[in-house]
Amino acid sequence: MKLIISLKRTSQLMENLLFNISKGNTHLLKEQNIDDALSFCISSICEGQDIDRCYILKKKANNGIPKLYYIHEWCNEGIESHLGNPYLNGVAHEALDGLYHTLLREEPLYGNVKENANELLINTLEKQGVKSFLFTPIFCNDLFWGSIGYHNSKNERNWLDEEVYALQTIAENIGFRLNQEATISKLENTLEKLDFYMSGSSQAMCEYDLETNKTIYSHHWAKMLGYSNDEISSEIEFWKKYILPEDMLAFTINLENFIEGKSVSHEGTVSLIHKKGHIIWVKYSSLLQKNKEGILVKIIVRYIDINEIKEIENSEAKFRFITENTTDLICQHFDDGKFQYISSFCKEITGYTPEELINKHPWDFIHKKDLKKIENYLAIIKNLKNERITYRFLKKEGGYIWLETSAKVIIDAENRIIGFQTSHRDISERIKADEEIKSALLKERKFNELKSKFVSMTSHQLRTPLTVIYSNAELIDIKTSHFEKKSIIKIEPITTRIKNEVDRMTELMDNILIFGQYESEKIKKKIKPIDFNKFIKILIDTYFSNTHDGRKINLKIQGKRQILFTDETLMIHILTNLINNAFKYSTNRKEPILNINYLAKEIEIELIDYGIGIPKKEIQHLFTSFFRASNTNTIIGSGLGLAIVKQFAKMLNGKIKLETKENFGTTIKLKFPYEQK
Repeated sequence: MKLIISLKRTSQLMENLLFNISKGNTHLLKEQNIDDALSFCISSICEGQDIDRCYILKKKANNGIPKLYYIHEWCNEGIESHLGNPYLNGVAHEALDGLYHTLLREEPLYGNVKENANELLINTLEKQGVKSFLFTPIFCNDLFWGSIGYHNSKNERNWLDEEVYALQTIAENIGFRLNQEATISKLENTLEKLDFYMSGSSQAMCEYDLETNKTIYSHHWAKMLGYSNDEISSEIEFWKKYILPEDMLAFTINLENFIEGKSVSHEGTVSLIHKKGHIIWVKYSSLLQKNKEGILVKIIVRYIDINEIKEIENSEAKFRFITENTTDLICQHFDDGKFQYISSFCKEITGYTPEELINKHPWDFIHKKDLKKIENYLAIIKNLKNERITYRFLKKEGGYIWLETSAKVIIDAENRIIGFQTSHRDISERIKADEEIKSALLKERKFNELKSKFVSMTSHQLRTPLTVIYSNAELIDIKTSHFEKKSIIKIEPITTRIKNEVDRMTELMDNILIFGQYESEKIKKKIKPIDFNKFIKILIDTYFSNTHDGRKINLKIQGKRQILFTDETLMIHILTNLINNAFKYSTNRKEPILNINYLAKEIEIELIDYGIGIPKKEIQHLFTSFFRASNTNTIIGSGLGLAIVKQFAKMLNGKIKLETKENFGTTIKLKFPYEQK
């Protein structure tokens, strides 16, 4: 009776196991993701079985050494998971020597732990609390991939041969799925590579089916013409309308000769019309496909995009045309510098024919004193810097010419320098002209220095007699002060005229001296910070506190005071000239106004006088040296004041603006930055 019950129970267990294996096989077939398929498979197998844990050991190479890794675990209730256990990942084969070699023979290994003879395996399993085990090997493409492990931790178990066989079958099915996965992956990689090479290739295919009158194009055919695959049609007429008519006729005749056996090949070059309207060039070759009866059924045409090659050919033709027709000498050099190509203009410039210089070193013709310069230049252009150089080149008939050269390195696909391209221009006339200009400038500089010294010497020599004349005029006034009034009235205009002319001469000499110093560049800026409020008040007190008609300057200051960085001496010359003019040209009129405005980034100095002004037609000449307006003939002046003001203002990065109206007065505005650069 017990035997019958035991047999029934065994039969029930086998029935459940086979049902679960069936479910596991379904997952292996249905699940697209291999990891999901394996997880669902072992979960389905173990449900309702007398199994505590099921897992997969996968073989992986680690630094070239095969090791086993613990993955895809199923655990019964109350059983602790071993997933992620570092001691079960990267296990060497030697640690499970008896297990590994048995599985390699495609044999299962099972039984109770205490009955196993392999001590290493016993120790490993006992540490996990395992009492009974079963391992079935998994092979993929006839290579050991891993195994499925089944553990019983609660009790020992005698595995039935039927159970072992059934569970070994599921391991084989897993191997089949892995084999299929590897095949699909390999195929996908192959297809991806094929797609990559086809899409990146300049080749395209066109297959014309004579039975259906339809054409199949490879995707690059559309791309070559600027279309997407959705925009092209399989109709033969679609293909025909994109070939130029003259090329279409030749293409058709050649194809007919090929089909009839009159020619051994059908190949050539045609022009196709791009979607954007321009012409592209393709090279074609055809194959004929016949059926078993020898009847032609398909024409396969391969196209190669040679547009880039055509463009290069056209560019080379243009390059040749340009180099042969330009007045510059165009050369190409090998990487050692020897001439590789020389344009035909070589003879006109150097006297040599191109053939006389090919394969010769250019430095054999360069002046010895310029060779070091050439060496430094080559180092510069090798660093991909585009600069020009001038040097002397020996002509065929003797003597040197000056060449101006620019060079560019020629680089191959691996970024290596394989040569140079140079452009040369004969600048001998320009060098000669430059030398003549330099000589003229040197002469002019010496002349200006001589003139400046002469003016300075003359001014100093004249200053003493003028001082004597002025002193004697004053002495006459003193000596005649006790004369009768009639006599004084006769003498005083004469002495006044003498003193006025002396003042005119003194002012003229002073301005000439300053102007001469500026022209000879002897005036140097000495920038320092000044308190401009204090500076302007001292300047007015010093120079304009005692005018001949008793008038004062009306000073107005606005804005927040700021420190001004400037040259104090130059600023004194600028302001004394302007203020002196304001008084001089507005005698017996309203007092001049001096406005100081502190702006955000600059100081503004505005001087307003109500004097005689300047005629409109003469305003354009105001800042010209020695110019005096036509309405100033009776007023002392040198004609240099405003010219000096403009020059000194420019030295201090200032701006000057003048507004004037005859008989109404003049307004001058100056602006200076607070800081000098």
